Amino acid sequence: MSEPPRPDLPQDVAEAWKTTAQMLYQVPGTDRPFIEERRAIQNALARSLGKASAQWGMSGETADTLLAMARLNYRHGFGPEGLSVLEGLDRGNLSETQELRRAALELALGLIDPRDRPLSDRAQRMLGPDYRSWPDQQVFLALQSVRNNRFEAAADYLPLVRDRLERLPAGYAAVILPGLLEAAIATEQWQVARDFALEFRKHPALRESSAFRYLLGRAAEAGGDILAAFDSYRLAGEQHDVHGHRARTAIVALGLRHDLIGIPEARELLQRETHLWRGDAYALSVLSDLAALDRADGDRVAAVHTYGAILDRFPRDPAAALARQKARALIAEIYEEGASGDLPLSAFLQAHRRIAPDFRFQAGFDVQAERFADRFLDVGSTLVAAQEYEAVHDHLAVGRDLGLSDVSDRRLDELRLKQAESLELGGQYEEALAALREPLASGTAELEDRRSQLLAQLYADTGQTGALLETSVSAPDIPFLRLKANAYFDREDWADAQATFQTIWDETGQELPFEDAIRLLLSSYRNDDLTTTLALSREFPELTGIPQWSAIAEGLVDPAAELWPLRQDTARERMESASRTLENLGTVQPGTN
Repeated sequence: MSEPPRPDLPQDVAEAWKTTAQMLYQVPGTDRPFIEERRAIQNALARSLGKASAQWGMSGETADTLLAMARLNYRHGFGPEGLSVLEGLDRGNLSETQELRRAALELALGLIDPRDRPLSDRAQRMLGPDYRSWPDQQVFLALQSVRNNRFEAAADYLPLVRDRLERLPAGYAAVILPGLLEAAIATEQWQVARDFALEFRKHPALRESSAFRYLLGRAAEAGGDILAAFDSYRLAGEQHDVHGHRARTAIVALGLRHDLIGIPEARELLQRETHLWRGDAYALSVLSDLAALDRADGDRVAAVHTYGAILDRFPRDPAAALARQKARALIAEIYEEGASGDLPLSAFLQAHRRIAPDFRFQAGFDVQAERFADRFLDVGSTLVAAQEYEAVHDHLAVGRDLGLSDVSDRRLDELRLKQAESLELGGQYEEALAALREPLASGTAELEDRRSQLLAQLYADTGQTGALLETSVSAPDIPFLRLKANAYFDREDWADAQATFQTIWDETGQELPFEDAIRLLLSSYRNDDLTTTLALSREFPELTGIPQWSAIAEGLVDPAAELWPLRQDTARERMESASRTLENLGTVQPGTN
């Protein structure tokens, strides 16, 4: 399978490739600086690109030169860079030998790629049964297990990797050593671990690295030397890399296991770490540990917030499903206590403001948020309630537009009406009218009537009599009729006012409110319906015990009133007295008989 070396390639590279199975070994005498060697390969690549192609889109010489460049990156432990070079071979029609070399390099480089991308199919086949006879396959099987943190699976291979480590290029060995040492410590292969630790000393960049110090801490902790472990972790934790992060979290775990720190302090340390390190499995582990400590400390709201961070930062990780389930259970507890009054209003408000930003778009949270708004509306906090109804409406609408949820128009209309009702109760009439400016989308008769009723009340609140009289509902109730009747009365439309108040009297009977009775009396009189006026004056004293009414009624039913028709001047004086009484009803509660 070997091919004669290309004359345009550097001689040391060409000679090392005579044996394909050994192409990943360290090349003797290749101690030139990386930049110098890369320049030589780039020059060879430039020359090859100027020659006619014997293959599809790429000459064999160009393919060999690209492989040489990828191998240079491999020797120095530059995973992403080497893989990027290999992507350029997609245009070539490679020979069998070139394909094999490409696959071997993709395997070696893929196993040190910090981007945690899956191996290519070609690389994965190198670890399969077709290449079982490859002497170094077990080395890369071990590296794959270490890369996936499956240390037990790598255990049997570690002695072989130790024995073959010196054959690998120094740059590549420096990248894989931390993982190998951790696997040896995790599987308690202490002699192998010692040998790997000694290898660290051959690499200046590793001797004082956070990786080495962290792993020394792991070994010390496994041996029961807590003080040495703490010192190693502390030194490693001064670095802002992955092993520094792991060392800082190891200090927390060490402190908790040996009762050196309490849960509140551990929470504070882990909370700080969630801001310092993000994006990988170690960051996820910290969040999971923090949520557990939150719950152990009795802080359910903090736990929900931490679960929300997991959902936000790791939405596709299997851990997100479990975090969502746990968060929902805690949210249900918190909002049940808040809605029932078992949780103080201030605590409920603080909890909601911390939870809501993380869970607005989570299925079912709109129901909990609506319960929050209902609770505050019940206690008269109309502004808080209105703002929350609006927030729930807007997030549901956005979620539907984005295809995140299936929300009916009726649901959105109900929330919009609740918002407007809360604003009206709080005296924010213009804001309530603005909330109802757009027509309802569902077209539901029940909700349309509710909107019309609310608009009528708002028009009454803001003195828009004409707009109020234009509103209508399918089945007017007493409050709606009263709004209409008062509007007619204010416009001095005595006939319509009398007719509407009469309808209210017919519906309420003896429970007719005092204010309505006065207005019915006045509108009937001013409508020249003295029969109704006289009937009211005679009958109403039996329907109410309010002193003001008795004074009016006595004047209307005295002997002079028996003369028919009433003398104009007497009637006018009595009606003006009734009008004055109506204007002075500030001491009478609305709706009081």
